[in-house]
Amino acid sequence: MRRTPRNRCCRSAGRRRRPGERGVTAADGAPEPDTPVADQPAPPAAERAPGGRSRAARTPRTSRRRHSDGVAALPVRTVAIDRYLETIFCIAAEDQPVRPTRIAHWLGVKAPTVSIGLRRLRAGGWIHTEIDRRVTLTPAGRAAAEAIVRRHRLAECWLTDVLGLDWASAHLEANRLAASFSDAVLARLDRALDRPAICPHGHAIPGRSAPYGTVVALADLPPGATATVRRISEIIEHESFQLLRDLAAAGVRTGVEVTVDADGRPGEVGLSVGDRRHALTVDPAAARLIWVEIASHPPPGSAAGAVAARA
Repeated sequence: MRRTPRNRCCRSAGRRRRPGERGVTAADGAPEPDTPVADQPAPPAAERAPGGRSRAARTPRTSRRRHSDGVAALPVRTVAIDRYLETIFCIAAEDQPVRPTRIAHWLGVKAPTVSIGLRRLRAGGWIHTEIDRRVTLTPAGRAAAEAIVRRHRLAECWLTDVLGLDWASAHLEANRLAASFSDAVLARLDRALDRPAICPHGHAIPGRSAPYGTVVALADLPPGATATVRRISEIIEHESFQLLRDLAAAGVRTGVEVTVDADGRPGEVGLSVGDRRHALTVDPAAARLIWVEIASHPPPGSAAGAVAARA
């Protein structure tokens, strides 16, 4: 009696499947889908090199949509791509070079992770990388980043102006909520807030101009000078979040007057906030990340007037 080979089902589908090969689904025989790029990196496709050895493809595969006329469109953005675009935009807005190590520090990830992410952004047409490793946004990348930042800052305005959160808590909650707002909801929110020009931290909402004049770093004010807080650097929001909380607890926010204490200790910048004497002490490096506007007409011959003249 002739025995039926046990691997006939494999022969009917082609050669025997080797260990480690991707299988097929039972439903329709289609290959199992690759893991989405944004959620879990997939290893790059292998290509055959001369001599029969395999090597990893230098450019990761990026799924692109195509318009009806056959022209390739930009890849669909993911949460991971949005985080990179927002980070690059914010670092550049601080007039600082955008390099992989700085991006890794802002995102709290390791350098190899950033290298993979930047390769995908470059392949997708969102960024350029220079010879010195500086990263710049393409026109498409900048437009996407501005939309992301606008969404985040409008969410912060809603959280502070309507719900009454302090600017530190609003920053955290906006990170969680902003991406869930549809364009229609965001447009209504913008109208309900009377189209604000700045976020609670004083940064201009993309497409609008900040309603204040020339600003200087708080660290440049002489003892006894008084100025109005206008902007808090994005660096504080991302790299010194505890300082953001301390500023909020001391009553420091945009539009509030602060005075540099005349009797402060060397190496520190003491601040009086409104009527609160000695409300807060910050180090000079942190004081360089707080931007203030000096009174339009400081007293003639005063130290504050000299700072305003230099600005």
